Amino acid sequence: MNVVLLGATGKVGGPILAELLDRGHRVTAVVREASRLPAESAALAHRVGDVFDPGVLDAALPGADAVVCAVALRDPAQRERTPELLLRTVSAAAARARVRLLTMGGAGSLRTEGGVDLVDTPGFPEVAKPESLGFRAALHELLERAPAGLDWTMLSPPASIEVAGPRTGRYRTADDTLLTDEDGASRISAADLAAALVDELENPKHPRARFTAAY
Repeated sequence: MNVVLLGATGKVGGPILAELLDRGHRVTAVVREASRLPAESAALAHRVGDVFDPGVLDAALPGADAVVCAVALRDPAQRERTPELLLRTVSAAAARARVRLLTMGGAGSLRTEGGVDLVDTPGFPEVAKPESLGFRAALHELLERAPAGLDWTMLSPPASIEVAGPRTGRYRTADDTLLTDEDGASRISAADLAAALVDELENPKHPRARFTAAY
């Protein structure tokens, strides 16, 4: 497939890029700074630009089969660059280009055993709340106001992403429930999270819906 990847140098975007290339997909990586990307090749093209700019997206998406959004928004100095605005901008561009959208979401909107969203539980880290609340708003934006005909899927990670963890290719999925292992931990490696997203790209099981993957 021809895939446009947004956020290709992040802790999740980097493994997604590697997974896509390992599986033989052709990738156009849209980034603000290309120096951290692998060298361009027949399988990888660089495109420098701001993913919040509709013009950049409109130039990148034509001819693609899918756009994958793995943009992290953690800079406290740029609070106006919200997940909700990001997904509104990217989904509108994907709809204009008639391109499928797969996007990373947040763990905070996943439902816990207590029946509340993770972000609303006592002890949820304050530093993570703005991004988590933003991705919850972005999820509802897609569920309630996604452009008609847009084929989209959101993947929410578990509570912990292990950046240096191995790729096992094994994970469980759920729709809206926070998954935990036998020790009560909610976790997955970044490499296996990337595998779960590319598996969904290649074998769609969650059209116009959110799902999660964890050990």
